[in-house]
Amino acid sequence: MDIFERMAFVADRRYQSCHASTITELPSGDLLAAWYAGAYEKAKDVAILCSRLLKSSSEWTEAEVLAKDPDRSEGNPVLFVDPKGILWLFYVTMYGGGWDECKIKRKKSLDNGRTWGETQILHGELGWMTRNKPIIAKSGSIVLPIYDEAGLNSMMMISKDGGDTWQVSGRILSDPGNLQPAVVELKDGKLLAYLRTWAKEGGCIWRSVPEDGGYTWSRALATKLPNPNSAADMILSRSGNIILAFNDAPRGRTPLSMALSPDEGVTWPFRRVLEGGTGEFSYPAIIQSEDGLLHITYTYKREAIKHVVVSEEWIMGVGEWEKYRSS
Repeated sequence: MDIFERMAFVADRRYQSCHASTITELPSGDLLAAWYAGAYEKAKDVAILCSRLLKSSSEWTEAEVLAKDPDRSEGNPVLFVDPKGILWLFYVTMYGGGWDECKIKRKKSLDNGRTWGETQILHGELGWMTRNKPIIAKSGSIVLPIYDEAGLNSMMMISKDGGDTWQVSGRILSDPGNLQPAVVELKDGKLLAYLRTWAKEGGCIWRSVPEDGGYTWSRALATKLPNPNSAADMILSRSGNIILAFNDAPRGRTPLSMALSPDEGVTWPFRRVLEGGTGEFSYPAIIQSEDGLLHITYTYKREAIKHVVVSEEWIMGVGEWEKYRSS
């Protein structure tokens, strides 16, 4: 297939800037996206907004407010559907002037996001934040990647009881620091995390694996994938490939590219630019829908949230895809 693209949201007078989207497929087959928007990043009017793409529609619905503290800035929403079909929203609220003064919150919906339960503080330590989606491990545990904005390192929150209680893993360390882990479970049941660098320029994506079920992680190692101090996201596709969305540059949040690894992250032979040119194209969120297509939402110049649909074939190229499928 060719690339298909549209805007899920365009900034306006009320919400002049937007950033950090998340996307999930609902049990109904609809897509739901969320992001934060307001006058500017960290402004007190910043809210979590959401929009829905009905399975029968080609246009995203008008944005609605999903979460808003009247006196504080919100940020970094994460949408997630658990095995019972319950929709979760994780996000952070800023209790001071910076990201290092945030608390992680959550709430749940039993009707595909039409209504929501009460907001709860998932973790109250200042500086702990969300960014990328959880996974359900083969063990049944929910593994939620988080990070410490104050300490510049990352962790996992793990629940063995469907999200009622959570344990926190050991920290993933690196020099310079790391943030915003994305996690997948490999075929042998081991976890793999890719992490954003804290290097101001010329950095790389970090890589870490746990020594156990996700509670004790190795010191992060440098990969050959560049990272300009910006978020990345990845999934393990149903065909067994790892798909990565990231800024493929040592500095600047352009271009935004897709990469595919057929060997669980050992090599990344396939890359394709998703969005290039001047401006910021950043903070991708990626899922694979039931029909096998890849849905990516991302920040478009802080002026819009863009939604793009591609396939693994598009990333690899038709000829290479056919060779891979027949091998």
